[in-house]
Amino acid sequence: MITLGILISGSGSNLQAIIDAIAAGELDARIAIVISNKQEAFGLERAQKAGIDARFVDPKSFASMHEYNEELRALLQAAGTDYVVMAGYMRLLGTEVLDAFPQRVLNLHPALLPSFPGAHGIADALEYGVKVTGVTVHFADEVFDRGAILAQEAVAVREDDTEDSLAERIHEVEHRMYPKALQLLAEKKAHISGRKVRIG
Repeated sequence: MITLGILISGSGSNLQAIIDAIAAGELDARIAIVISNKQEAFGLERAQKAGIDARFVDPKSFASMHEYNEELRALLQAAGTDYVVMAGYMRLLGTEVLDAFPQRVLNLHPALLPSFPGAHGIADALEYGVKVTGVTVHFADEVFDRGAILAQEAVAVREDDTEDSLAERIHEVEHRMYPKALQLLAEKKAHISGRKVRIG
């Protein structure tokens, strides 16, 4: 079993998918702590409802981003976190956390990286006119959406897609895919070598 510390900024739908996968016995993990940088994040309510320690850590209450990230690191370590899971956490995670959890920080991106990195992956793919986009689970580093790729799944772009309709199908894939990718870690099946992740 692996222990997860989950970082969120919003509704927490991927957090809920992880909670549900654990409850269903599909993910051999426990969530030790959920941290949000936004007080109004509905994901905090989801965590509390599931009996998980849920914290709002306000970046504005710290003198520097270094101090804020040091607080995140301290909370995650105190909770006994094995893997840090970003589930809609809309900030670049500081090296204070990344260095404390080397190759143990995961992120989810709504596009097939390295295509369409950044905060608008769905809209950017739609605007570009690609016929296929998708979802990527990757190990995070100090550059947005650059780390080694753990899992990917394609999602077809339909001729009549809007950003909302495409986002809905992408989120369905995310909710199924993120717990499965984390289970690879629980089963020690993911082996990182440079930019490549070998599964087996």
